Amino acid sequence: MRRRVVSLSLSVAAAAAACIVAGAASVGCEVPVAPENAYRVAALPSYATWWTKDVECSGLTGDLQDVEWYVVPADSDGGFWCEDGPDHTCAGEWVAPHSIYLAGPNKSYPQGYAADEWTVRHEMLHELVGRPGHPRVFDDCHLASRTPSGVYGLGR
Repeated sequence: MRRRVVSLSLSVAAAAAACIVAGAASVGCEVPVAPENAYRVAALPSYATWWTKDVECSGLTGDLQDVEWYVVPADSDGGFWCEDGPDHTCAGEWVAPHSIYLAGPNKSYPQGYAADEWTVRHEMLHELVGRPGHPRVFDDCHLASRTPSGVYGLGR
């Protein structure tokens, strides 16, 4: 198992404190940390349309211009190592206060997840919600969870 040493920024520490106060066990609140091997990229033009879809379905507001975008080199499974993903693998991850990390291209997924609407919108919704975890709005916007066979809800 790979381990990373990272320092928490004040905003991530604040998110962790909010999770503790909210009762992390009851809301599934994880505090993501930034992948170390990421590189910054520009938002794709399609992100503005996808952002509008998330704003409309969620009723939340935010500024897409606040988001910093990063690509993380993908591992052999097509994702990158993360704390809260299935088997510690993520296709995307939102990190407070305004960063989104997306798995880059590899042999099995040559376009990478930066071009995958569902993954990008899922992380955008984290930006709009402003915290980790998956409240009901993820189900409402059909962005709760995805498996190779399709999208499914959180089981609430």
